[in-house]
Amino acid sequence: MIRPFVLLALLLASLSPAPGSAASLSVSPIRLDVIHPGNTARLTLRNNGPRPMNAQVRVFQWSNVNGKDNFAETRNVIVSPPIATLPSNGEMHIRLLRATNAPVQGEESYRVVVDEIPDANRVQNVGITIAIRYALPLFVISPEASKPQVSWSVRMVGGKRMLVATNNGDVHLRIANLTVGNLKLGKGLQGYVLGRSTRYFDLPRNANPSGALSADTDQGRLNASLAR
Repeated sequence: MIRPFVLLALLLASLSPAPGSAASLSVSPIRLDVIHPGNTARLTLRNNGPRPMNAQVRVFQWSNVNGKDNFAETRNVIVSPPIATLPSNGEMHIRLLRATNAPVQGEESYRVVVDEIPDANRVQNVGITIAIRYALPLFVISPEASKPQVSWSVRMVGGKRMLVATNNGDVHLRIANLTVGNLKLGKGLQGYVLGRSTRYFDLPRNANPSGALSADTDQGRLNASLAR
């Protein structure tokens, strides 16, 4: 884990700019899937603002460790160019290259982090400038990878009751609008259960949900039961 990037871990779940910011930087697509033996992906950065801007692109290895997302520096994916200078109303294509020849075992998971680099002179003259950050999932997938096979349970973890998702498949499952029984755990994206991994989802204090579980996923509508 990269301790200096605590802020990064807090922001990685979002695929859109910070609320209230003037979104002059846009990124597409918002998700990247590469089927091995393919090894490249392309990201397009666009500056919709009236001034030139700089942006930085980095890639982090992504895993579920102890039930939580973990991000680590990696050299497995090369970014070209890592720094982009975008003219007003201009765009640039960024190339992402998987740099290792090792075969893909199931699915490799990465986060591509795109940061606006604030203009130092403008910050000095104008004051606080809100930088924009995007965090995009990048998956490199073996054609033989098995689909997600997620089982669900409720158990105590570190003295706290948690909803536990265990994925015995190779491919991730994206979870949104998660509900257990009559308990709604929130709207929108709740997170990813990566392949061959376990992910914890926080439950409200004193909650002990039971009954059917449902969610929206990138594999379609999920309906499941809690394991006992």
